Amino acid sequence: MPPLQAVKSNTLKTQGGSQTLARGLAALEIIASAPDPISVAALSQRLKIHRSMGYRLVKTLEQCGFVERDADGGLILGTKLASLARRVTKDLLSAAAPELAAIAEALEMTAFLVTYDGESAVTLSSAEPKNLETTLGKKPGNKHAVGQGAPGKVIQSQLNPSKFPPQPFEMSENEVIQGIAAIAVPLHLASGPPAAIAVLYLPHDVDEASVAEVLTLAAKRISTVMA
Repeated sequence: MPPLQAVKSNTLKTQGGSQTLARGLAALEIIASAPDPISVAALSQRLKIHRSMGYRLVKTLEQCGFVERDADGGLILGTKLASLARRVTKDLLSAAAPELAAIAEALEMTAFLVTYDGESAVTLSSAEPKNLETTLGKKPGNKHAVGQGAPGKVIQSQLNPSKFPPQPFEMSENEVIQGIAAIAVPLHLASGPPAAIAVLYLPHDVDEASVAEVLTLAAKRISTVMA
């Protein structure tokens, strides 16, 4: 997902396309990336449009089911958008499953796929190595804060690369789960929210760069399938 500056630029430079559609898509990105439900006034300000235009834009998005309001009137992503996202997620899970299984076996570590749900880093799927007495479960649906843990740091760098410059890989230890270490790399997709693939392991001496290379090659294969 592009940073706010990129959203503004895309809104202004549609290269012959629909400026209204560009604003609507930019609005969805802003709503999705906001840490809390955002008001119409704040959304209009970030889009650099008059508040009355912002209300009309939001009304259209609401009527189409792409935007909803919380109990306090703040804007959140709607169920229609979630339905579309589930279709993309299903394809992503299919593409990632064999890669995660191969990573788990090759590295003898828990491999998992993480994405951004608009608020947190959330695990979509995972794979455990076979024939090991001790495994580290990472159940689908588990969430943790963006910027926390290796995959959370990867996603943070995709959301705000100017403030958190992307690295080839990220590492963490004792950040999300005490006594557990993680290594993660970015998963670049043609569309959809920021994503990462990662491994969990009991802390011990490992060649982090070699582990990251295995993850990076897998991420590239997944990206190619999803292109």
